[in-house]
Amino acid sequence: MEEISLRELIETLLKQKKLIIGITMIAVLTTGLFSFFMLEPVYETRMVLMASNFTERLQPNQLSGNGVEGMLESLSQYPAMTLDTYRQQVTAPRVMRATIEELGLEEDYDVERLARAISLETLQNTNLITIKMQHGDPEKAALIVNTVGEKFVEFVSEKAQEHASQSSQYVVSQMEVEEAQLDDALVELREFLSQPRGVSELQMELDARLSQATSFKTQLTDLEIREPALQSAIQVAQAEGNTNSQIMINDNAGSQQITLESTETLLKIELAEVQSNIQSFRTQITEIQDEIEELQVELQDKKHQERLINQRVNIAENNYDAFVKKYEELRVAESSQIGDASITVISRAFPTTTPIGPRKTLNVAIAGVLGVMIGVFAAFFIEYWKTSGKEQEALEIK
Repeated sequence: MEEISLRELIETLLKQKKLIIGITMIAVLTTGLFSFFMLEPVYETRMVLMASNFTERLQPNQLSGNGVEGMLESLSQYPAMTLDTYRQQVTAPRVMRATIEELGLEEDYDVERLARAISLETLQNTNLITIKMQHGDPEKAALIVNTVGEKFVEFVSEKAQEHASQSSQYVVSQMEVEEAQLDDALVELREFLSQPRGVSELQMELDARLSQATSFKTQLTDLEIREPALQSAIQVAQAEGNTNSQIMINDNAGSQQITLESTETLLKIELAEVQSNIQSFRTQITEIQDEIEELQVELQDKKHQERLINQRVNIAENNYDAFVKKYEELRVAESSQIGDASITVISRAFPTTTPIGPRKTLNVAIAGVLGVMIGVFAAFFIEYWKTSGKEQEALEIK
């Protein structure tokens, strides 16, 4: 291989300088002609939106628990809307289609073309979304961008309302079920309370039996204490009975004479009466205690039934109240404009007077660089062609 020195390269370029300059001038003039006289100016307009954290307030309360309220909160939970989520929704087909229909752009754009014509930009560490569009007509571009922003806000509100509407439909249907269950529980409670010998009646009867048993036990105790005293008195009367003495008893009514024999007889009669009362009280106490046991069993059974029925009533009431409360919340959310609350227009798009393209100077500079490169390549190619041709002729002559 032959070595080519730097001098030969420079000589080649100098030899073909007219070619290089010509190609460069042609590229510059052609690009300048297109940039300055043939290409239409392009204008860029932009609209800035700010996405707030309004949807975070629609998230379920973390303190709601895992019961019916927690289930309802999860059911009605509005999806968390991040900045990237909003950005993806700006060019949603529904927004593009609404914009085309609003402005009558069917001849110029379809959904995909309009989505490609719209560019989005988000600034780091901010919640700002910039909607941009480049067009030859600045007024039309501003109108399209503003309409896209408006339809996007409406789209956010409509999606939130649709979500709330779907949730409220389920809540309404389930609320009717809970209301029916509450009515059934209340009817059951009413029927239970209307039955004879209810909890209150049994409690009063039990209290009366307990009071009666206590009274009988008190009297029995007194009689049991009286019985040995009478027995001792009879023994004393019997021991003194042989003297056939008389006892003078003075009282306010006067003095009386009572013989020991008559006293013994009276004591025995009283003892028999006491013993009879003791036996009677014991029998009555036993019967009352049996009745008390039966009443306690019946009362506990009634209380258990009443507690179960009241529990069902309370659960039905709590469930129904939870569904009613959630329905009211969803009804408010369904009628509210969430898009207006979560998306704020910072600045609307307006027609600009300064085009961003074509960049005439930059285009001419790029054309000049490309012209020089093409000219240098053409110069080396021509020089190589001539040199290789002469070598071929020399070889044929030999």
